[in-house]
Amino acid sequence: MDVGISGYQWVLLEKLNPAPQELKERFGEVFAQVLYNRKIIFDKDFSENYIIPELKNLIRPSYFYSLEEIAIKLVDSIKKKKRIVIYGDYDADGITSTALLYNFFRDIKYPVKYYIPSRFTEGYGLNKDAIRTISQEADVLIVVDSGTNAIEELFYAKALGLEVFVLDHHEPSDFWKDKDPLKFEEKINIINPKFYPDEVINPMFKHLATVGIAFYLISVIRRLLEIDIKLRNYLDIVAIGTVSDLVPMSFINRVMVKTGIEEINKNKRIGISKLREVSSLNKDINTQDIAFMIGPRINAAGRLADAKKSVKILITNDETKATILANELESLNRKRQKITDTVVREAESQIQNYPYDNAIVLAKENWHGGVVGIVAGKLTEKYKIPTVVLSINNGKAVGSARSVAKVNIYKALNRCKDIFEKFGGHAAAAGLTIKSEKIEEFRYRLNKSVEEVAEEKPWAVKEVDMEVPMSYWNISKVKQIYTLAPFGEKNPYPKFLDRTLRVDHFFVATKNLVILNLKDQNKRFFVCKWWKGSDLIHSISVGCLVDIVYIPEIDNYKGIEEVSFVIEDLKIVK
Repeated sequence: MDVGISGYQWVLLEKLNPAPQELKERFGEVFAQVLYNRKIIFDKDFSENYIIPELKNLIRPSYFYSLEEIAIKLVDSIKKKKRIVIYGDYDADGITSTALLYNFFRDIKYPVKYYIPSRFTEGYGLNKDAIRTISQEADVLIVVDSGTNAIEELFYAKALGLEVFVLDHHEPSDFWKDKDPLKFEEKINIINPKFYPDEVINPMFKHLATVGIAFYLISVIRRLLEIDIKLRNYLDIVAIGTVSDLVPMSFINRVMVKTGIEEINKNKRIGISKLREVSSLNKDINTQDIAFMIGPRINAAGRLADAKKSVKILITNDETKATILANELESLNRKRQKITDTVVREAESQIQNYPYDNAIVLAKENWHGGVVGIVAGKLTEKYKIPTVVLSINNGKAVGSARSVAKVNIYKALNRCKDIFEKFGGHAAAAGLTIKSEKIEEFRYRLNKSVEEVAEEKPWAVKEVDMEVPMSYWNISKVKQIYTLAPFGEKNPYPKFLDRTLRVDHFFVATKNLVILNLKDQNKRFFVCKWWKGSDLIHSISVGCLVDIVYIPEIDNYKGIEEVSFVIEDLKIVK
């Protein structure tokens, strides 16, 4: 068993699922294996149209079951000039979904309003106070990134005279097991691809974030209203929401994100352009830049203040306003980072008090509710087991759960749902509300339920595509595997294993970056970057032999391309 110094077990996918010979003959051994490792995101024939994400090949809306039927109802409301309010959410998917719909309606000259609930005073999802207020100024309520399981609130909205349209991608609860959403209730219309089996809907639609569902909806509205408007222009917003929400980067999402990044790099939307400036993104961006630079700034407003700031920066056409908003989001993001560091330290000081094997549940009075999800993610990465972090206030604990590859945290939490006041999420992450007096019971039950739903240990694994020496790579071979971009969830950057390399020299280049000079058995030298290596550098020494998991890249310096390598993990052999 290969275990890196990071603590992750290396799983060599070429041993578990070797690519068929026919695929190797078509694409070559390495590219074929990388493709086959991601077969869930391609069609069964590995056709070129699915491998290379071109907008012209985007799956048509007609294959999205229920979309047309519900879009027709919304278009009917538009034709009758009914008043519309968009009810968003305070995370990046909810924010971008709200902004996309608002921009579209403005562009077709149809006035709408939007509402974003406060994380701190209202919490996640629909709430009756907000619905009551909205009902006084709207006929139609479009709910994005929540609503599937808010049954009581949906009926309340209908009782107040609202027709409701829900766009959501969260898992439906047991309530829906014996119900047909299309025939559920007049004036309650829910577009959620996860309602339907794969025989009814193309399973790739189930990978969409809500912002992707919103994009498909406006594409049908455009056709039904016979409006000449370029949909491509909205894909910059779709790309940000899709990447930030960590949905699988399968074909539909790859097409939309690839095209969306192209739009972002044109700097046409002033708000995104200003966000790039404050993030010091002066080059063409990629998915990592969205995930680690733009996304956190979009999320910062909802975590610490008012998420409407992030909606505003995505809908404004005023350069001065965009500059002010970008600076505000930058300031909030820096504040968020400091608060996160404080909560991580305090949370880690608690861990020794709860020596459970399968899950960590930590809680404290007045931890900032806007960062508990980030903290849970950091602790999950460090301790390699599912983690729940809760902020207690007035006898109620609200928090977030994050999980590892082999534990579906939604299924584990679902076995504890009787003690929650509210909960929802998916396989990798969830949110919940519980009375503080029940935390200890929850701690015990979650450890038990995680063991019941989890796959075989170890749960924390680093999947490696195949064993390929660094000497294999040249520019054309690296470019071939990068045709699978954009990378993301379920389509990670391809990782490879090289063995028995001698550490010839290393140094700390920056706070988070170590440069390693490695030499293979044929005395070929390779310069490798090791991000976050400074935390583990004490484990290596000049002359030691290591196995490494690495990602090949292409560096472009002053127009000159060369192959470079990024170390993901290493194991000391001798």
